[in-house]
Order: sequence, then structure tokens, then C-alpha cells
Amino acid sequence: METKNTNGMRRFTIPFAAEKILSLLNGAGYEAFLVGGCVRDLLRGVTPNDYDMTTSATPDEMRRVFADCRTIETGIRHGTLTVLMDGAPYEITTYRVDGAYADNRHPTEVRFTANLREDAARRDFTVNAMAYHPALGVQDFFGGQDDLAARRLRAVGDPRGRFEEDALRILRALRFASTLGYSIEKETADAAREKAPLLKNISAERVREELTKLLLGENAAAILTDFADILATVLPKWQRYTLADEKSILTTLAAWLAVSPAQPVARYTVFFSLLPPAEAQAEIDGLRFDHRTRDRVVKLLSHLNAPCGKTADTARPFLAGLGGQDALLLLDLRIAACRARGADSTEEEATKAAVAALLAEEGECSSVADLAVGGRDLLALGLAAGKPLGLALRALLAAVVAGETKNEKQALLAYVKKHILTANSKGDKE
Repeated sequence: METKNTNGMRRFTIPFAAEKILSLLNGAGYEAFLVGGCVRDLLRGVTPNDYDMTTSATPDEMRRVFADCRTIETGIRHGTLTVLMDGAPYEITTYRVDGAYADNRHPTEVRFTANLREDAARRDFTVNAMAYHPALGVQDFFGGQDDLAARRLRAVGDPRGRFEEDALRILRALRFASTLGYSIEKETADAAREKAPLLKNISAERVREELTKLLLGENAAAILTDFADILATVLPKWQRYTLADEKSILTTLAAWLAVSPAQPVARYTVFFSLLPPAEAQAEIDGLRFDHRTRDRVVKLLSHLNAPCGKTADTARPFLAGLGGQDALLLLDLRIAACRARGADSTEEEATKAAVAALLAEEGECSSVADLAVGGRDLLALGLAAGKPLGLALRALLAAVVAGETKNEKQALLAYVKKHILTANSKGDKE
């Protein structure tokens, strides 16, 4: 919540623990401010997810101030101490000036300073370079408040220098423009395009993290179409969509993205849907997703155009191939695709209703973990451990989803005896 004191200075409601940390540092004779994204969000009227701070105190001085508190020193070499206050972590970093960047990502050294403006000058964008203290108000050296009012993203100082220092800032620019719904100032956008090849020096994990947040943003569709050339530097298979004759395809995709469910698996399925399956899988593997996310996206892509029925019986194969959770998600994506094209989605909506009815009637069983039997039960029947056991469990899952047996222990064991053990026995004799 924002208020104003008697001299008209803006004042924000912040957690008591954050005020206490500022007070402890001030009481020991040091400057201290909230800084970065939390200040940006307070000015936007949005409750911050966390409250980072900056101070004139050196790491050793911070240790003394917080000697009676629980602290974490993982970032202490670069001046960051995490203080646990009222059960929440607060990162506090000494005012600093970064040295040279040897790898377009990390400074080789940092120099501590007693000057808040020098600390603000090293930050990425003006809207992230502001500081705030309840008694001193907002400290804004580079026009961040004006850029917030204009819904504009602008680099602090020379944007080329900012991106050469840390190439990940290029994707952060796209991500912030997407999540905040802001435009990127022309000089900053031009510099991002010029320095985009430096993104090849950034780890796949950090690229994936920024790309995920970008795709979930309210402005993702516009960023996707306007900055396809930058995305192509980290996703080479996308290079074709930077060509003029492919722009219409990209525009259609962006429209679909804009109305699709706002969750990572859904957005990535849309994002990679333009690519042939092998190319899509290569890009997904290159981003080093966790196995579950990777497998879900690949599975959804493989079923994107699979036939689906409008009745319970005809919808069963569709459900069997995906499982309940992803069957419903894929149908939501197909409905969204129809809306984006202005096409009729009656068939997809009928299938979704049929799938939902099946799940409500029989209970959702979309993974082996949902089965009413486990590996030990099947081993007790005489199945061999290892691959035969895994195949049997997957066969049971398919049978349940297809409606061939109920997901009840005795029914499943009977199915194993009749269909799986019998088949294995015949195979052994042959």
C-alpha cells in the first residue's frame, strides 16, 4: 500500500522484518535501501515476491550487525549476505562496482563502494535501478520512474556495454517486456539485436529459465513476433521464422500462444509446434528440461493432431495415449488454436466433455503411480523384475484408461493373470 507523508514523499508498506533490517543497519551507522525489482513493483502497486537490499556496510560489517541472526554466506565473495528474519530470507548486498566481465556473464572482480549511485549504475535497466527507504523515499538516478510511467524498458547507460557485460540481460529484456507488458526502448532493442550472438556463451539452463518466464508473460505473443531474430540465436531451428515470408506463420502462432493456458508445458507445446517433431525434440533437449517436463511436451506435440472422438467410447484411445491430465490440457490447446484462427471448436469441446465424463466416472488414472497395484504385487504373481515389470505396469495403465479393466486391485491382478502372464507363458514355450 502506498501513502504520502507530510512533505509529499511516497511511502510504501513493507514487511516489518525488512524495516527491522534497514533499522539495524542504519542504527549501526550504515546506509541501507530496498533495491531492484521490489522497488519497481512497489511503484507499480504490485506486492513484491521478495525484498532485496543494498547497503554501504561491507560484508564484515554486515556480519557484525547481524551477529545475533541466522545468516547464509553463499554470495559473500561478491558482497551478498542472506539474513533470515521472521522466517523469511532477505538478501543484502554491499554497494559495489563490477570489474571486467570475462565471459559475458560474470564479473572477474567486484569493488565495494560507499556510493549508492555507483551501485545503481551497474544494474541492467532503469526500472530495476531504483532504491527505496521509508524515511528517504525513492532514489532514482536514471529516470526509472519516468520509464515506468511510459511502460518502457531502457538499459542503464550504454545498452551495448550492459549486454557485453552480461549477455543474459538480452533475454531478461525480452522477459521483462513480456511479463510487464512494456515496450523496449529503440536503442536498447537495437543493442540487444546487435549483441544477441553473445547469448551463445550463456548456459542452456539460464536460457531456459528466461524463456519460460517470457512465454508465460502477458506480452509473450508480441515479443515472439518482434524478436524472433534474437530467439533464433539460442534456438537455431527458429532461424527460418525470421524470414519475411514466414512472418504470417509466426503471427498465427503468436495468436494461439496468447489464448493458450498460462502454464509452462502448454506454452512450450505451442512454441515448438511449428517445428518438425525431430527438430522440436532437438531444441527441447538442448534446453535441458527436467525429464518430466521434456516427456510431457514431446508427448503433447506428438498428439497435437491425433484424432479424437466425441463420445466416451471413441474418446478412450485419445485418453489412453495421453492420460487424464494431459488429455484435458491438449484439448484446451486445440480449443485455443481454433479460437486463434476463428475456427469452430465444437468437436474439441465435445471430446473434452467426453474425457471429463470418463474421468469423473472412473477416476483419473494418468500415470503408473495412480494404479491400485504396485511392482511388489506383480512380482508376487511371478513377473520378473526389471523391464518385464515396467512393461506390465504400463500395459495395466493403458488397459485402465481404455476401459478394459477397473482400477481396483483384484481386477488389475486378474487382468495380469489373464492377459500378461498368459502371454508371457506362451512366449516362453515358443
